Formats: sequence, C-alpha cells, structure tokens
Amino acid sequence: MRVIRGVLALLLVLLMFTSSGAIVPAVDLGMTNAAAGELDNPPVVGISQQHGAVFNDTVVIHGMVHDEAVPADLQWELLSDGEVLVEESMLDSLFEATSGQDGRSSWHWTATFDISAWNPCACQFLVRAIDASAQLAEDRLLLFGRSEGDELPPNLLLETPSMGSIWRGELVLTGVAFDDDGSAPEMEWAVLAFNQAQYACARGSLSQSLPIDDWNTAPEAVFPNGGFRIVTPTDDLEDGWLLLLVRAHDGLGNYSSVACTSIALQNKPPIAELVGPSQSNESERVTFDASASDDPSWGREGLQFTFLIHREGGIGAPEMEQGERQVTFTPVREGNYTVSVIVTDTSGLSAVNSTTLQVSNVAPHAVATVDGIPFDANSVIRLSDSKQWILDASGTEDTENDQGSLIYTWYIDGDPLFLGETRALMRAQITDDSKTHSLALSVEDDDGVRDSLSTRFGIVDTPSDPLYEEPLGWSGRIQSAVGGFLNMLLLFTLAMVVIAFVTARLTSGEREGDIPRWIPKRMREQRDDEDDDSGAEPESDEEEDTAFDD
Repeated sequence: MRVIRGVLALLLVLLMFTSSGAIVPAVDLGMTNAAAGELDNPPVVGISQQHGAVFNDTVVIHGMVHDEAVPADLQWELLSDGEVLVEESMLDSLFEATSGQDGRSSWHWTATFDISAWNPCACQFLVRAIDASAQLAEDRLLLFGRSEGDELPPNLLLETPSMGSIWRGELVLTGVAFDDDGSAPEMEWAVLAFNQAQYACARGSLSQSLPIDDWNTAPEAVFPNGGFRIVTPTDDLEDGWLLLLVRAHDGLGNYSSVACTSIALQNKPPIAELVGPSQSNESERVTFDASASDDPSWGREGLQFTFLIHREGGIGAPEMEQGERQVTFTPVREGNYTVSVIVTDTSGLSAVNSTTLQVSNVAPHAVATVDGIPFDANSVIRLSDSKQWILDASGTEDTENDQGSLIYTWYIDGDPLFLGETRALMRAQITDDSKTHSLALSVEDDDGVRDSLSTRFGIVDTPSDPLYEEPLGWSGRIQSAVGGFLNMLLLFTLAMVVIAFVTARLTSGEREGDIPRWIPKRMREQRDDEDDDSGAEPESDEEEDTAFDD
C-alpha cells in the first residue's frame, strides 16, 4: 500500500508540472539560424500614436521596426470590418535610428495617406514587417475617419486569445475599445461552439453571417485607457472549437463591427488506456501499450505519453520512458512491478492509468561434469588414478540477468570444498581409498533459489572402484584356474569317484589270494557250521585262531 501511495504521489507531482506550463523550444519562439553561430530573431514593429485618434483627411502615422537587418518587406493596411481598404509599402520611408549592442538596429518609418475617401470610418491601421527569413511582426491602431456631421460607431480591437489558441479553464478576453468622442463604450460578448470557427474570422473580424441570439453584457469592462477585460468560466462548455465574439456599442444603437477569434477548448483530460501482461519471468521482454488512449473531443493526435516503471521494494525513482505510445522493457528481478502511463494532451491536462506485473524468478538448472564425465546419480563414476580431476559447471543454465551472478558450491562427502564454476579436485584431497565418495554441486542465483545434483565416484584400481577385485588366496586361485567354484566342486567330486573306483578294483581279488583277511567271529562260526554239515573235518579252534592271529 505504501508503494502504491508513493507512486501516486510521484504521478501527482508530474501532473502539477505538466499542468502548470510548458517550456517552449527556441524554434517555437521564432528563433532560427541565419548563419553559423548567429541568431535570427523575428522583427519587432511598433506604432507611436495612441488608439482612438480622429482624422478628417490626411493621416500621418509614425513608428519603428527593430531587427538584425533591414526588413525584406514593410507595409501598412487600412482595414474596415476586416476588409482591406488600402495598402502600401513603407520601405522607401525607412531611415536608421540606432544600432544596438545586441546586433539589432532600429529604423523609423512613416505612413501618410488621405482617409477622407472612406469617411465615415471606424478603421484599423495595421503595419506588418517581414524579415529575410519570412518571420513577421504586426501592430494595430484604432482610428476614426470622420467628416463634418458624420456619426460613427465605437471601434474595437480584440487582442487575446490569439487565433487558434489551445485553451482551458477560465476564459479571458482582452483588447481595446474606443468611441469617437473618447468615451468608454459598452461591451457585449458571445461564445459559439463551431467546428469551423478557425475559418469564420478574417483579419480579426467576423467574416461570415452567423445567427447570434445570445449576446452577454459586460458592464464596466472598459478601463479609462480604453483597454477592456472580460472573464467568463468555461465549466459548462463542451470541449471543441469555440468562436469568441465581442462587440461594442454607445448605448444609442450604434454598434461596432464584430471582432472575433477562435480557440480550441480543452477542459477535459484525455482517457488513459494501458494494456499489457500481468505475469512474466525474469529476463523476459514485456510490452505495455497505451495506443488506445484517446481524447474524446480532439482525438489521439498530439497526445504525449510518459511511462513509469517501479518495482515494489526497489530503491530510487521509478524508471521513466517518454515519447512513444508503448514501452518495452526487460525486468531483471523478481517481484511486483507497477507500470503507469501519464497521457498528456496539448493543453497540458493529463490522465493516469496503472497496472501491475508479477515477475517470477526462473530457477537455475545445474549441469556439471567431473573430468568430462556428466554427473549421474544412479551410478558410480570411475575416475582414473591421476593427480587431479576437473570439476566443471559451465553448462549450468539460467536467465541472462542471473547467469553472471550464480554461486557454485562443490561438496565432497557432504562437506563444502570449493566455490566457483570450474575447479580442480586434487588426488591428494581424496585420502580414503577404501570406499566410494559423494560429489555434489549446489547452484544459487541472486534471489536465493537453488538447484543441485550429486553423484558418487571411485578411483580405478583402488578399493573405492566399484569394479575393484581383492587379490586371490590359494582356493581363490584354484577357483580362478578352473573357472569358478562350481567347476572346482565338480572336479573334486569326480576325483573322489575315481579314487573310490580304483580302490574297489584293487581290493576285489583279496578272497582268492594268500593274503589273510580278518573275518568277524559270527561269520566264522556260521561258516564252521556250514562245514560241519558238509562232513568236512574242521581244524581245531586253536589252530584257526592261531592262523588268524598270524
């Protein structure tokens, strides 16, 4: 909430500056380069006489013109109701008066003519100076031409607003009004909504016949010096082209010609529209478009766009982009961003629209190799028994804004050992060869988001090698020689069978040989019984026992 209030406060300050005025470039003031290092300012022309002079016939008017060089053209015109009665050049009448230190000189001029041909005349005398760069300056004088017995209406000159001005707020009409007898006339004014208002005036006077029913009175609007000032609010007026009309009368039914000018009223601010994404990732280009912004009365032409981009919790002023109808930027940090557009019309009125953008951090993707072998969490890496192995995480991926600030931490058996994208693991740092070891990598970005991966490794021809074989003993060598334990068992069984067979063969002829044999007593008694039955003479027991013993 504080961030939103801060952004809104900044927007209000900007609105105050854009509403209070504008800096006009020098070229808009009419300053051009006449030559390298030289400024060519517009001429300045002035009339010496006072407004309201009355002439019967011959008119002599003096004045001066100021410029860097003699004007390319200097002429005067006599106007009545916006029509040119007579005009003439005054270049031949010029003579230099002074030369200033600023490089500008002054020339006197004189205009002489006979006005009687146009009496009675409530006229305007206009003088116009044009320099070599086609820059011009004008001045006007109210005068009367009157013959004896002529009755004249008041004369009027409307000075501001100037033709085609962009206007907002309270309307102020100023000018000069005189009656031929030197009295102050009464003033009336009117405002017409008219799309062709800029074409309805010619030389400061109404040139078209328009129905004007609602004239407003402005009592005591004329000052003793002939100047007048009429002020009126514009709150009830719709934006658009307005035709401003002023006339003077003497209270006896004599009215001046209608002086007029046109303005573009812009009281209502434009409508600011802003569209864009609501979510994105870091380092992802996003575009916010305010092209749909509009001024209901004056359209999109002339609108100015200022974009403000602020990250919640960010330090410093919001980033500002000005000039285009859309803004494209790349957020480099996660967080909530407020994107605002200030749309300013040609009168200085502004409108603001804001939207939010949620930027998410993209986690790094860790990729690592040890001695060129990719990490594999499902198997044990077999490293050659060398002096060192290269740990490389240069294949790690992240967004462009985080890539250069990643923190790489390498772990051996759970203990942090190195910091850095690429490091050398020395053989001397692996002190225990009796087991495999764990190797892990942790990669952390500037937002604290991590990715990690791990593997196990062993050293070839050491007990840490998953394919390492212990030296064989006697039985092991036999097993290896015969092709394994089963083959050894089979050969042993076969050997026993052979031994048993040989033994049986060697003992099978003992009964028929002279070798005495031991015969159990029971079997011997049984055999004696069999001999008795057959009538044979048995040997005495003593002899038989003696024979057995022998």
